[in-house]
Amino acid sequence: MTPQQRTRENLTERGYLVGSVERRKKFPDRKKGPCKACGHQPMIEISSDLWEIFDIVAIHPQWEHPAYRAYPLVFVQTTSRANHSTRRNKILGSMEAKLVLLSGARILLQSWALNDKNRWEARDEWIELKDFESAHFYPICVAELLEIRRKEKKPDLPAGSTLPLV
Repeated sequence: MTPQQRTRENLTERGYLVGSVERRKKFPDRKKGPCKACGHQPMIEISSDLWEIFDIVAIHPQWEHPAYRAYPLVFVQTTSRANHSTRRNKILGSMEAKLVLLSGARILLQSWALNDKNRWEARDEWIELKDFESAHFYPICVAELLEIRRKEKKPDLPAGSTLPLV
């Protein structure tokens, strides 16, 4: 069972409606040529997370009920315990993650490891807005994010200048 499957099961037991937002993409493997007999091209399969950081979205329909005290909307990154800090850094390096928190949703990083009794144990770390305090240059709205992404693709040139046409 993968960490994502464990997390889906864990959150479902807590009363969340869980959906995967990780997609699998296939590309031709350029290192291997097609089969000489049938022409079949071997493929490479990679996973692609939502905004490159989230595997799962979970909604708790009874979050206001005092017995549950859950977050209503949670974006989840799931991993093995050995990769916990790497995934935490990945989340904190994401401008989209900060916008998720600003929207009122929550971010959960859940990692899995075998404990002393040879049973799988989850470690939950809730990422909070205060974790982004040192990233004061991160956008606080989608328009700012889009402008940052635009500048990444197109350099800012002085007014009146153009790129040379080749």
